[in-house]
Amino acid sequence: TKRHKSLYWTANNSSVYSCLKENSYDLIICNETESLPIAHRLAEKKDLPIYCDLHEFYLDDRLTGNFSKAQLLYEKWIFTNHLSHIKHFTTVSPQIIKLYKERYNITCTLLDNACKFYDLSPKPTSNKNIRIISHSAAIPARKLEVMIEAVSALDSRYTLDLYLMNNNPAYKKNLAQLVKNKKQVSLLDPIPFNEIQQTINQYDIGLYLLFPTHLNNSCALPNKLFEFIQGRVAIVIGPTPAMAQLVEKYKLGTVSKNFTSTALTSAIEKLSSSDIDQCKQNTNIAALERNSEKNLFEIKRIVSSLL
Repeated sequence: TKRHKSLYWTANNSSVYSCLKENSYDLIICNETESLPIAHRLAEKKDLPIYCDLHEFYLDDRLTGNFSKAQLLYEKWIFTNHLSHIKHFTTVSPQIIKLYKERYNITCTLLDNACKFYDLSPKPTSNKNIRIISHSAAIPARKLEVMIEAVSALDSRYTLDLYLMNNNPAYKKNLAQLVKNKKQVSLLDPIPFNEIQQTINQYDIGLYLLFPTHLNNSCALPNKLFEFIQGRVAIVIGPTPAMAQLVEKYKLGTVSKNFTSTALTSAIEKLSSSDIDQCKQNTNIAALERNSEKNLFEIKRIVSSLL
């Protein structure tokens, strides 16, 4: 613990605390856990409530592939030793809510990764040309080859436009080589952030696989899903539980049986053009109910309850 304290209370963090303690506050809001020791010290000094927004569950080495044992111990120290003044927690998916309850007896409110509401209309689907979109970071862990192979196994009516960031130029180059002779798949430059939903709106199906490489991925409810909803397209995804629940609740598309290209091909083929049109119409309801404006109301409710 002494070592963890010395690691945390660097000159920079001490300086931040020194600046903050001179001011008066009614509430402290923490984004993730890194600022919790500073918030905790302020809360103790001024008897203030803390509201903490947790984006993931990362306190168990079986749940993440990114932390060393030493890092995990440090993160656990930050979290478990600075809970006393936290009056409200939020996190991003029902599965992560369950983990915090089971492991730490902490009750979290759902505050998902929904983007803002877009007043868009679904485009009618042509039975002769079914356009699929996916936008992603170009990193090997995403296994984008699986989506490429899945669409390539479909008949010629289906095309995939894959908009990729340049995170890993070597991997992106390998993908470019892979699609060289695949007429149904195109690799494109990333979509500008403020054009994502409008670009998605020109397509018929949003396609996304998030492989369960660790439990955080298995529990994820990522922003891409909400971008597809606001873009008013049908959705085909892998069997990630939180994502599948949302797709099934609003009848937005199909969920593949597993994460193989064969299963993904089958999931896409299940949707006729009329099915796709119905899924697009269903996104109108989901878009109204799941957006950042609704989340802002929830944040205001939480803050009001703590003041």
